[in-house]
Amino acid sequence: MSEEESESAPLLCDAKLCFDPSFGTIEHKKRWKETESIEIYNEEHPSIKKAAYLLRDAVILSKSTTTFAHTDYLLSSKSGTQVEDSGIASVSRLMRKILVHPAISFAVRVCIIGTVLLTFFEPPSWCRGMEGGCEEILNKKGVPLFYTDDTEAKIQSYYPNTNTMLISLRDSFIAESCFVSFLFLHTFLCFAKDKFSVERFFYVNVGRLELDDISKRRMRMASMYRYIRVVTLALLVKGLVTFYLGNPNRPYAALLRIILFITYSEGLQIEIMFVRHIIPAVVTIFVGLCMVILFYGLIGVAAFNGTKEGDLHFSSLIEGVWTLFTSMTTVIYPDVMMAGYNENRWVALYFTSFMVLTFFFFQNLVLGTITSVYEENRGEKTSELDLAREDLCKRAFRELAADELGYVTRQQMMAIFYILNSDCDEIDPIPENTAELLFAILDRDGSEQLEEEEFLLFGNIMLLEFDEYESYGSNLEKHFPFIAEHRTYMMMKSMVNSEIFDCFVDGAVVLNAFFVIVQSYPMLVGQTVQEDPALKDGLINDKWEAVQNIFAILFTLEMICKVAVFGWNRYAASIRNIFDGAITVAAFIATVYDYIPGTEFNGNIIRFIMMARAFRILRFFFLVKEFRQMVKTFLGILPATSRVALLLFVVVYTWSWVGLHFFGGLITRDPSSMYAAKLEGTDFAGAFYWANSFNDMFSGANVCFNLLVINNWNEMESGIVAVAGKTSRFFFLTFYIVGVMIVNNIVVALVVDYFLNEFKVEEDEYEEDMLVNERQIIFDSDDLCTKRRFEKHVARLNSKFRYTTQASKLTLNKIFANRKKGHDT
Repeated sequence: MSEEESESAPLLCDAKLCFDPSFGTIEHKKRWKETESIEIYNEEHPSIKKAAYLLRDAVILSKSTTTFAHTDYLLSSKSGTQVEDSGIASVSRLMRKILVHPAISFAVRVCIIGTVLLTFFEPPSWCRGMEGGCEEILNKKGVPLFYTDDTEAKIQSYYPNTNTMLISLRDSFIAESCFVSFLFLHTFLCFAKDKFSVERFFYVNVGRLELDDISKRRMRMASMYRYIRVVTLALLVKGLVTFYLGNPNRPYAALLRIILFITYSEGLQIEIMFVRHIIPAVVTIFVGLCMVILFYGLIGVAAFNGTKEGDLHFSSLIEGVWTLFTSMTTVIYPDVMMAGYNENRWVALYFTSFMVLTFFFFQNLVLGTITSVYEENRGEKTSELDLAREDLCKRAFRELAADELGYVTRQQMMAIFYILNSDCDEIDPIPENTAELLFAILDRDGSEQLEEEEFLLFGNIMLLEFDEYESYGSNLEKHFPFIAEHRTYMMMKSMVNSEIFDCFVDGAVVLNAFFVIVQSYPMLVGQTVQEDPALKDGLINDKWEAVQNIFAILFTLEMICKVAVFGWNRYAASIRNIFDGAITVAAFIATVYDYIPGTEFNGNIIRFIMMARAFRILRFFFLVKEFRQMVKTFLGILPATSRVALLLFVVVYTWSWVGLHFFGGLITRDPSSMYAAKLEGTDFAGAFYWANSFNDMFSGANVCFNLLVINNWNEMESGIVAVAGKTSRFFFLTFYIVGVMIVNNIVVALVVDYFLNEFKVEEDEYEEDMLVNERQIIFDSDDLCTKRRFEKHVARLNSKFRYTTQASKLTLNKIFANRKKGHDT
């Protein structure tokens, strides 16, 4: 295809993450036969190319659920000026081929993630330049200035940290220089791909382009993040230069790294845009909440003036407001009211009415609002994408059916598949046999022609990938047929497929759990269990050890038999088998290692694996339909939570960095530090919360996670306030608002929304006899109305698209709605 033709084709985004090393090569194109006749046909019918480009966009819209597509691949062939220079056009085509290569995509991910991880393993910024350096300071130990318990009267770390400073500043500089250099090169390649045009690269003047609303919004967002990315890279390069010139203190480098991470993660950008939609909806609630807290604060200061309650918690309006805010989080309730309540029982009316308004009403109102906005936003987005995809398919259909009798022929569709395979870098490879399979699925009536209703499923079927059903069979039977035909194997196969075998395994699981409970009884009731030194001699010393070895061998043989008979793919399709297999392999490895002469193994690990193996008894709960449905639903929604998990990580990372920047080194037990004495007598010291510091990033992240959980966060706050002053409360206030009231409620809203949608659909809506599991479906030519014959296949949605289980089942059921029968698995 010529550069001019490529540039005139509509393109929403290039989110290709192809893992086929032959993509775009001669070998890739050789997968099609009679390519010359197809190319002649395409030249004679220009509508084929126009339709192919429209369908390409429909496929890209169908793939919009991917959570790690790079905004570098957001393109618009209509943006910017056209450059006629053939040399620049050739460079642009070359850069485009390079950028879609899987190695480049993988390298970009490594650089982005590596840049962020440096913050956790490099020396913290607060101790750089100090006498002795970070290594000496963080490893400094001795008897603390004070201790609240005699058990602490020993050598302690003066600056509690997680000991994760694994690299020096020099190593961090070298690694970051490599990462940033590659990302800078990658950005330059994107600029070259856009023909060295600033207007094209930054999507300038998007509003004047003839694009649909979805494309315009995507391009505006991509434009903003590209500006931010370039500026962030420039600032990181500037910081590296200053470091090279002798200034090791780069406190804002960690913040720039997470900003750079955001600019490369489309999933994060989507969630951030969602937060932007939430803020206007909840700001009124926050204002009302603040007014209630202020009102009760004024009453509290006036009512408790001159009392013990007033001296402790309402000495001023600011203290009263802070007390009420802390009470609203439930962390100090009802402790906060006991001084007044012990003197006058009517005090309870003040605090209970406050808690009813703030905790029960306003906080749940925030959750309800966020849930409502989330459902509305997700519904609008889904509907919008569906309409846009349908419109693209209809336009393509009109192009193809213009010269025909209202349908699309098989020859036209194969020509389109050929163009998508050979010319469109955004689409994963489509071998000719796969194209035949896709057409057979589309052709529901077997007429070798596609009506418009059939054609509109194009965007959905392009999400499929296929495996031959043979890959779900026994590898032993496939590669060693002489063994499969042996009488012994036939007997084993019959046994494994029988109900008696399942009953025997179930009985062994119950018996194993019984022996584990009996053996572990002293430990379970709280008795101290001394480990017998004889257990480390590599020999079997008592009956309990022999019994557990028998069970280890028994369950290992069970797994071997199942994998041999079913094949790995079919075995791994069961969640229960994955759980059982993981426990079995871990127990087998631990057992074998324990009996190797000259080796010592932690007895606690052996006991842990033994207890975990007893948990195989949970398999009986899968017999209960409701429990089985709940577990499947829980596992099914996990992919959908990945974007929100990234958002939560960014929030924790950002506040950890803020804490490291302002409070790093202040939590100390060093007698020579003026801050150590300030911690004496605080709730922080009394609760032994020394490890909850901001002396390194991992410690800070742990503090922020504890703040998310809410419990006892006031004790952590008491330590920071003692050494940093009451202005540090703003740190905890902002984290609670952003982390707990907004992001944490987004997590709850997402889980509730997806869980209800997954759980409420009745199982009889689906053709379960076709399912290998909820994400895969079995079919062959007998299942479809086609005259062409092909072997049995397993179809699944491409694993890189983060569909929930229910969404996968809905899509598969929609695609294969014309099936004639099902297959037993």
